[in-house]
Amino acid sequence: MSITIQQIFQSHLPQLLRSQQPLSRNMLRAACRIRDCRTSEMGTHLRRCPLGHVSYEENNSCKHRFCQQCNALERETWLQRWTKRLLPCPHHHVVFTVPHDLLDLWRYNKRTFAGFLFTAASESLRELLADPKYCGARVGLLAALHTWSQTLAAHVHLHVLATAGGLNEQTGRWQAATRDCLSPRKVLMIIFRGKFRALVLAALNSGELKLPPGMQPNYWQNTLNRLGRLPWNVKVFGRYQHGQAVVRYLARYLRGGPIGNSRLIHADE
Repeated sequence: MSITIQQIFQSHLPQLLRSQQPLSRNMLRAACRIRDCRTSEMGTHLRRCPLGHVSYEENNSCKHRFCQQCNALERETWLQRWTKRLLPCPHHHVVFTVPHDLLDLWRYNKRTFAGFLFTAASESLRELLADPKYCGARVGLLAALHTWSQTLAAHVHLHVLATAGGLNEQTGRWQAATRDCLSPRKVLMIIFRGKFRALVLAALNSGELKLPPGMQPNYWQNTLNRLGRLPWNVKVFGRYQHGQAVVRYLARYLRGGPIGNSRLIHADE
């Protein structure tokens, strides 16, 4: 007999809450909505034929993006939205990963931290690819944030689809990238590392960031200075003739939730 994530929440969430295990507001909301999805706890709606032939009540869906009963529509909507924005040209898939040394700072500043990641990655790509050695044009970018690994550990990284070419701002015409590899990985990594560190350091100095309990600004300043001497994880994949294949992969990877029912083998007490 197959087991589902909803059944696990229905059976074990009360026990978890009684155990005083700390849950964030978002965690508790997700657990409760997935537990109650399409049950009477979510309320009902009436489905009725306009001609009066059929009329019946259905339980409401939770519409949480990690719910296995609801995320198929969410995934398809996301896929269609990204597909419509793809340009008819080759693309490159680039991944920017934040060092795990900064995860505690991310946990207390998720929205600000994500903004820094999007800004540093997009500015790095556009600055490098504006160089005539690589493209000499303004490329198109689509980016999506992902915050966990396949083992469900915290792993903050940004997936970027970059067009293998762009708009030449002098001529106003499309200009193809001159290299199959888009850009040297190490050069892109150095630019990204510098931009991201500068954004975080400036926010630390201005008091914009909320610090984890017991940690002082100088700890994070020292950490960022040390990370400035180390390589960061930036990947640049080869050219795809079109972006649809990457977008389909990302739709499953990013919008399917951290774990699906198909991965569940057994559940006990």
